[in-house]
Amino acid sequence: MSRNAYIETLSSTSLVTQAEAKTHLRVSQDDDNTYIDNLILVAQQTIENYCNLLLFRTTVIQRGNCWVDVSSLYFSPVKNSGAAAVTHIKYYDVDNVLTSWAATNYIVDIYSQPVRIGLAPGIALPGLANRIDAIEVKYSIGTNTVADIPMALKQACLILVGQWYENRQEAVVGRSVGTIPMTARYLMEPYKIQTLGIDVC
Repeated sequence: MSRNAYIETLSSTSLVTQAEAKTHLRVSQDDDNTYIDNLILVAQQTIENYCNLLLFRTTVIQRGNCWVDVSSLYFSPVKNSGAAAVTHIKYYDVDNVLTSWAATNYIVDIYSQPVRIGLAPGIALPGLANRIDAIEVKYSIGTNTVADIPMALKQACLILVGQWYENRQEAVVGRSVGTIPMTARYLMEPYKIQTLGIDVC
């Protein structure tokens, strides 16, 4: 398998607000507002990386050398949100000509984790040029509404912010400080997308 993906358009939606974080931290002054905003962003990115998903509407370009490389999308939305849509699939045909593949040729399984792309009934995969990144899939993943995100992930975000706000160094004398608190792991674990092996072209 040889695939890659990059973020084309990243959402600016925040999982928790600064006010929510300050209430959790019991902070009333404004001196640390920027620092708290940064912690919220890092906590949100940590949740996405740990769970192998994207929370809020993000546009992604995924490329692969063969069809199996794009049969599963690199990023998925939160479980049961159904927030996934393929914008286009393009490929280099056997004559090395970039061709758009009609949406009627494939089915997007938005409820699978990770999200899958399968063939429509009676459709066969077209031939590809012998080149790297022969296929490009553009898709959007994630929700536009904070209310769609499970409360467990919001709470995990607040726990991470609290942990890093109170402990600004990796090691604290007389205290055991983990990078991700166990409580946050328990909250995130049900939403973690597992990858089971690697397919071969």
